[in-house]
Amino acid sequence: MYKFKRIAGEQIARSLCRSAKAHREKNNLEMSEKLYLEALKWREELWTRDKEYYLPLMAQTLANLAVVSKERNNYLSAKSYYKKSIYMGEKLSIIHVEALAKNYANLADLYRREYDYEEAKVYYTKALSLPEGLSQNRELNVYNHLAIVCKELNLYKETKEAYIGALTIYKSLVSDESDEYREELATTLYKLGALYFKNRRFNRAGEVYLFALELLLYLDDLEPNRYSDMCAMIFYRLGKIYTSQLEDANALASYRTALNYYISMAEKNPLKYAPYVAKVFSDLAVFHKVQNKMDSAQYFHLKAIDIYMELTHYNESKFALELVASLIDGVVNYGQHTLSLYQAEIILEEYSEEQTGDELLEKIHSIREETGVLS
Repeated sequence: MYKFKRIAGEQIARSLCRSAKAHREKNNLEMSEKLYLEALKWREELWTRDKEYYLPLMAQTLANLAVVSKERNNYLSAKSYYKKSIYMGEKLSIIHVEALAKNYANLADLYRREYDYEEAKVYYTKALSLPEGLSQNRELNVYNHLAIVCKELNLYKETKEAYIGALTIYKSLVSDESDEYREELATTLYKLGALYFKNRRFNRAGEVYLFALELLLYLDDLEPNRYSDMCAMIFYRLGKIYTSQLEDANALASYRTALNYYISMAEKNPLKYAPYVAKVFSDLAVFHKVQNKMDSAQYFHLKAIDIYMELTHYNESKFALELVASLIDGVVNYGQHTLSLYQAEIILEEYSEEQTGDELLEKIHSIREETGVLS
């Protein structure tokens, strides 16, 4: 008699789940949730008699409830359902690993969207511990999202490993017959290079940037200007890397190429890209000063000042302090007249409440004390 009741009960549960799925597809989420909950009640009752059979069915029903809750923007319930499903999934055999890995990744996504990066990292890592449970595309998504999370947590090693995991898959997908995935491969190389650069692993950054640049220049030939931002930044950072390695010819060539990119982009969008032009000019000034080529150093420094002066007309609050810092730098490092300090002071009068402005003002006073220039 019990066997008949179990079969009938499971038929009811399956019918409820089919109906719940249909309502979800029609965006009738409230009814879908009610039906999944009713199905769960049936399976909970049946589970007490046959745990091995009903555990995966209950885990799946809970996962479905999590999806519906997420679509209803009820993230607290969604996380709760995923955790319950995971708890059951961890008790199941290897044949159910795909569902468990998917739940880990989905729960991690919820935590990431709520900026709870610590928890997101935990569950992304668990998902990757079951690679046989993830499709290749899903594994890629997990690596890419884990890289974002670890970067936000300032975890250098873990971020690097996530990028390398994604790169391994992208490399396997790229073929000579198609350009598919080349952009993703180049972008991930670019991000890895940026990570190395930020953490002062300049040799590794340079190697990775060159790989990225080869791909980006190829793609740029196919779609001109689409990849100019990344190309410009790579050339600029290569300039700094080569400078640190005392490869002056390569550094100068890289800076000049970066400058050409930024000037070209600034012609179309000056507020966005002119500050980059000014930054390259400033670094070229430093580059030539180190080589004791003061005429060139002063020339590039004055070019940077000209740009900051122009930018203050468009957005004074954003660029005024950059202009002041450059004016002070001109007096300290490039032999420019101390009259520039008066101009800097006039600008700073409007920013007296800002900490950076106070620091720059103190610097002006210190310069005057050291040089004997009267206020």
